[in-house]
Amino acid sequence: MATQPNVEITEATRPRHQLEPAPANKWRSTKPGVPTGPTDVPQGGRFGHAGPDPGWALRLVADADLPTDDPRLKSVVTGLVMARASACGRAPVPEDIEVALFLCGYGEDAQPELIERREKWLAAVPHEQRPGEAAVADVDRELIVNNVGQIRYIYRRSFNT
Repeated sequence: MATQPNVEITEATRPRHQLEPAPANKWRSTKPGVPTGPTDVPQGGRFGHAGPDPGWALRLVADADLPTDDPRLKSVVTGLVMARASACGRAPVPEDIEVALFLCGYGEDAQPELIERREKWLAAVPHEQRPGEAAVADVDRELIVNNVGQIRYIYRRSFNT
């Protein structure tokens, strides 16, 4: 497009060619306590461990063949599956459902104490902010990371003595 005759063009108004944009300035928060990287996020202890993918746990439980269609049982099993996956530091897997069902008192060798505890967990689900929270709080974190066989052995030994 042509320039108007009354506009004076100087060297400062001409477009300049730059090969690439300048590098971005790095920004860091100046507020104390604001994490600026993954290493700054507290983990363990009271902070717990970030669970990998709760959506995948929900899908695994939805596709699983649970003993009943009770939605409260699905909530309890999902909570236990997410807690176990988080404690192991990985995504939920089908073995987590087996562990959760055993801890809920399902299986051939179900202990009466486990069945009582399951009823308590199921009764708590409608009153919990995060369904399955009571179940996760009751189960020992050192126990839940074991495989199904080890957990069965531990419970058989503790209930038979």
